[in-house]
Amino acid sequence: MITPGILGLNTLDARHQHLLTLDSHKNYYSLPCGLPAELWNIILDHLYDDRDTLLSCLLTCRAWGDFCRYHIYEIFTWSAIDKFDENGRSEFHPFPHHVRHLAISGGFLDDDVGSSDTEWLLPLARRLDQFVSVVHLEVDSIDWDEVFGSPAWDTFISATAFLSNIKSLDFSNIPLQPFQHILDSICLFPSLEKLDYLPSHVDFDEEILDFQCYIPSSSWHAFSTEHSPLQLPTIGFWTWLSAITFMSLQTIRLDSVPTSDLLSLSHYLRLLGASLKDFRIRFITPHDIYEFAQSNALTNSHGLKRLELVGIIRQYSDDRYWAGEESLNLLNMLPSTSLSGLDLVLDGTSRRIADSVPSRLSVFDKLLATSERFPTLKEVHLRVGQEGIGHSVYFNDVSLLAIVKDVVVHQTNQ
Repeated sequence: MITPGILGLNTLDARHQHLLTLDSHKNYYSLPCGLPAELWNIILDHLYDDRDTLLSCLLTCRAWGDFCRYHIYEIFTWSAIDKFDENGRSEFHPFPHHVRHLAISGGFLDDDVGSSDTEWLLPLARRLDQFVSVVHLEVDSIDWDEVFGSPAWDTFISATAFLSNIKSLDFSNIPLQPFQHILDSICLFPSLEKLDYLPSHVDFDEEILDFQCYIPSSSWHAFSTEHSPLQLPTIGFWTWLSAITFMSLQTIRLDSVPTSDLLSLSHYLRLLGASLKDFRIRFITPHDIYEFAQSNALTNSHGLKRLELVGIIRQYSDDRYWAGEESLNLLNMLPSTSLSGLDLVLDGTSRRIADSVPSRLSVFDKLLATSERFPTLKEVHLRVGQEGIGHSVYFNDVSLLAIVKDVVVHQTNQ
């Protein structure tokens, strides 16, 4: 058995650490070149996303079998249309114990699949005890109204061992209402750590619920809606989490939040206080920046280490830049004792913002470069729009204006 200290393996990330022990029971001399199983596993792990090569390796050396299957069968998708594929249904999955990411797709928008028919889920629900390695569950395009209370759903929620293993949950293209069903689903997973939510539509009418009946996993520490293409009403989440005084969230990453939701969000952030470590939000209008700053939402976030603000600096189509007084007020109100990283994402616009004041980037320079104001700030990452083009700097003698110019040149040369 090779220990992590040999060859500097202590530096391996979490995905690689488990590879040191997988299949370590195999005989030392049954593997090529006399290398131990642990090292072959790390070598083959570099092919984790190359299915064709992994299949070739599977046929080349029998001793590599479990290593290759570990990646080949990592993801399995079960969808509503599978019920029409009798061959696929009978075979199901050859190695369910290798699956670590299970995706369930209802296809409720598909005309070929009746939205009232939930029998497609039943074969999977009956076999969930075979998926002993699944830690990431993705649920896509399911109408909660049709699924909840069905025999398939009752069978699904009875698989307690499976539910207890789930650490990461993705809800994609799922209706926001009934909100009660969303809360019921979140609370099914006692070991949940991460939740990513992308709704199918954004209509939301507040429901009268006894929030004390919905207590999520105490290990739930990350919540994200940042991939939502539309402005997502999140007031239900903040009202719920505030009502139960849920203090475990450390990471909250949001896209744009409706102005009407900012008050409830700010209340929860103040309640969360120093527990918050990583926060992201996108602002659509200067008024939203002003409202968020005035609410003192992050005043108590003394444990905040990473902050991403989208829209407090805007780039016009003619490469001019705008940063208003409200943006400066927001930065001035940030907790400065722990913040080590700041991401500023420039939102592009083709027209000048109504009633906006002249650009104040030079004031940004002075503020961010003041060590007394941000004593632990080590890096600022400036990105332009959604293109991923960016520039990182370490703060000694830094000019935001210079960074912006550098990004513009970089963008032109792509």
